[in-house]
Amino acid sequence: MGRELYRRVPAVRAALDALPPQSSHGLRDIMFYGPESKLFPPVDSPTPSLFFEATVALSLSVAAALRASGARPDCAAGRSVGEFAAFAFAGAVAPGFCFRAIREFSRLGQRNCLERPSVLLTVYGAGRSDLQKACAALARGGRVCELVNFYSRLNAGVAGMDAALAAPFRALLPKRARVKACREVGAFHTSLFADTASSVAGLAAAETFNRPSCGLYCASDARRAAAPSRLRSRFARAVDGPVLWEETLRAMLRDGVRTFVELAPGAMLTEFICDLPPGAEVLRTDTPENYAATLARLVKE
Repeated sequence: MGRELYRRVPAVRAALDALPPQSSHGLRDIMFYGPESKLFPPVDSPTPSLFFEATVALSLSVAAALRASGARPDCAAGRSVGEFAAFAFAGAVAPGFCFRAIREFSRLGQRNCLERPSVLLTVYGAGRSDLQKACAALARGGRVCELVNFYSRLNAGVAGMDAALAAPFRALLPKRARVKACREVGAFHTSLFADTASSVAGLAAAETFNRPSCGLYCASDARRAAAPSRLRSRFARAVDGPVLWEETLRAMLRDGVRTFVELAPGAMLTEFICDLPPGAEVLRTDTPENYAATLARLVKE
């Protein structure tokens, strides 16, 4: 993850070499070389995953490199834990606090999974109503089964649940549906992670939040926010709240956004999720070549 960008793009290398001290020791080398068990530990491991932290480190470093080279953003948004990165990128929180919050989320989330095993399942080929009905049928008697998100263009969604409900959940879906377990450990973005979200909210309560330097959209409610008090209240929802990513993209389009720059690998967050109108574009930064083309396009404007 990010090794070629680090090797061939000096501005990205400088940003990754200057990660805040709150980031995990050796994070950069783990991003590049693994081992895989550090990024995706087994379900029954007490070791927190470094995947989210590595992804955010790369995203923030690419964003810092673009900004240092003259690109100026109008707005920011992040899907899932990427919302922490969006907060830091927009200046709503300090980068160091972003890493501190992600590490706390990963540590407590792993503990959550040991105490109450849970899983996220991605479902392809079932409609939103199919997933909602399956969740409603199983979410009884203290059991948790919740729809996390749905992407209309892909006809795909993600549901989080107690691990014991995975098989019954699959049985309730249409025969055409395909189900794949997510590699991330645990059903975050559901009420199963409420305790972890509460701990992250406690950290946020003691942290200074600022008005963002650009428009900041929160994917837990698909709305733009600027007031520090509102941003503080939304921050921890990236842990146990739904991911209204398609709705967030549509809100940005309604507000006139037409150029999207993806800071995660590939171009999966925007154009595969939502039908873009004529004139809209998605710029990628996942390879040195794509990064150079994106920078040229942004600075040209």
